[in-house]
Amino acid sequence: MCPVCGARYPADFRVCPRDATPLEDAPDDEDPIVGQLLDGSYEVLRVIGQGGMGTVYEARHTRLHTKRFAVKLLHHELARQPEVVTRFQREAEAASVLTHPNVVGVYDVNTSADGRPYIVAELLQGEDLGSYLERLGKLPTVEAVHIVRQVCHALGAAHAHGIVHRDVKPENVFLAGPNATVKVLDFGISKVLETGEGLTKTGTVMGTPDYMAPEQARGDRVDSRADIYAVGAILYRALTGRKPFEGTDAMAILTAVLTQEPERPSTLEPRIPLSLELIVQRTMAKVPSERFATMETLEQALSPFDALDAQLPAVTTKLPVEPNSAPAPSTLLEAAARTLLATPPSTSVHEAMEETARSVRLARPGLVFFTAFGLFWGFVNVVVVAAALVRLVRGTDLSTAEVTLSIIGVLATLASPALIWIRHLRRDVWPSTPRSMEMVVRLRRVVLYSAAAYGLGAVLVQLFEGVVGRNGLGVARPGWSLFVFLIAITVGGLTWLGSTARSREGK
Repeated sequence: MCPVCGARYPADFRVCPRDATPLEDAPDDEDPIVGQLLDGSYEVLRVIGQGGMGTVYEARHTRLHTKRFAVKLLHHELARQPEVVTRFQREAEAASVLTHPNVVGVYDVNTSADGRPYIVAELLQGEDLGSYLERLGKLPTVEAVHIVRQVCHALGAAHAHGIVHRDVKPENVFLAGPNATVKVLDFGISKVLETGEGLTKTGTVMGTPDYMAPEQARGDRVDSRADIYAVGAILYRALTGRKPFEGTDAMAILTAVLTQEPERPSTLEPRIPLSLELIVQRTMAKVPSERFATMETLEQALSPFDALDAQLPAVTTKLPVEPNSAPAPSTLLEAAARTLLATPPSTSVHEAMEETARSVRLARPGLVFFTAFGLFWGFVNVVVVAAALVRLVRGTDLSTAEVTLSIIGVLATLASPALIWIRHLRRDVWPSTPRSMEMVVRLRRVVLYSAAAYGLGAVLVQLFEGVVGRNGLGVARPGWSLFVFLIAITVGGLTWLGSTARSREGK
C-alpha cells in the first residue's frame, strides 16, 4: 500500500504509480482481495462495507484510471450454494435491465479467480436512507416526500419491466452525492412477473419484516403492490421517526404486520397533514386491492406535498459563503424546497387537499355518530315491531310491565350484534383512515336512506288510513308497523350491498 495516498496495489508493485512513493506491506489483517486484479480490468483498492451476502470494495479500472467502481463479491461460504448464487446473479441482471437515474448502475458481472461471483456497479458517495434516518430521527414533509417520490420513479421503471423488488427498505435506498439523488439498490430477491420466475416458492418468506407487505409475510405470491406497501412503510418511518411495527424479534413483527394496523402517523407527529396520512395508510392497506394500483398513481398523489411543509430539510453540511451575501442552499434539494414553498399550489389542488383533510378529520366522529344513531334507530324499530306483533297476536295493547319487558328483551337481543359491530369498527376500521372514511360514507347512506324510507312509508300509511280508509283519527293498525319496518330494512340492506359493490368497482 502507498503510505502517502493510501492506494493498494498487487504484491509485485514496488512504487506507487501516482506519486512514485515506495510501497509498504499492507497490515496482516488486510482483506486479501485488496490489491488484486479482477478479470485483469478492476484493481481492488479498499473495503467499503460488508453485508450478509458479500463484501463491497472500491475498485478502479486498470486502463481508465479515473474510473471508480463498487465491486460486490459474494462470501466464500455462500458461493457454494446454488440458490444464493442465482439470487446474486439476479441482482445484476435485474439492475442491468434498468437504465434509470434512480437505480444503481450495474456494468459487469463475472467470477473471481477463487470461483466467487462478483458484480461491478456504480460507485456511490453518500449514505443509505437507513443511516440517515438513524442520525436525524425523522424528516420534514418536503424532504421525506421528495425522497420517496424518487423511489417511486425507480420502482415504477422496474415494474414497467415486470420486476418486483420485494426488499424495499431504507437500507436499500441510497442518498448519493451532494444533491441527495436517490438510488435504489439490491434487486437480489426480485421477481420477474412475465415468466413467474422467482427464487422462492409459495409459503416461503423472504424480505425484511419491518417493511414487508402482509401477503409477502404469509408467503403468498406477490406483485408490484408489495413494493407499494414497502414504500408506504418507508414514508411512515421518515415522517414519524418510528417503524410501522416494533417487536423483539422477526416473528413478532411479522405477526403484527398480519394482524395489526400501525399507529396513525398524525398521532406520532401532529404536523403531518391529514391528507398525507390518508395516502400513507392507503399505501399500507392490508388488502392489496385497497392500495394504489401503480407507483405512478402513488407518486402523483404525493406530488402536491412537496410544497406543504414550511420547515426546510435538515442541513447536514454548511457551504462557505461570501461576505455580505445571502446564505447559499446546502443542497439542490433545499433549493428546490425553497422554490416549491415560494410557489403555492394551484387553487384547485389546494382546495382538494383541504377537502380531503376535512373528510379525514370528520371520518371518525362520523363513525361514532352514525353508529350511535343507527343502533338507536334499529332499537326503536325493533321495539315497535315487537309491540306490533304482540298486539296482532293478542288483539290488545301491552301493559306497562310488558312494555318494560319488551324493551329489556330487545336490548338483550341487540346487545351481542352491537358489541360485535363496535369491536369490528375498533379493530379493523378505526385505525385505518381510508377504511374509516369509506365506512362512514356507507353508514351514512344506510342510516339516512332507511330513515327516509321509513318516513315515506309512514306518510303513505297515514295517507291510506286517513284518506282512503277514512280513519278520522288517523291511527294505523299494527300490521302497518311491520310493513313500514320491512320497507326500511329492505332499503337499508340494498343500500349497504350497493355501497359494497361500488367500493369493489372503485378498487
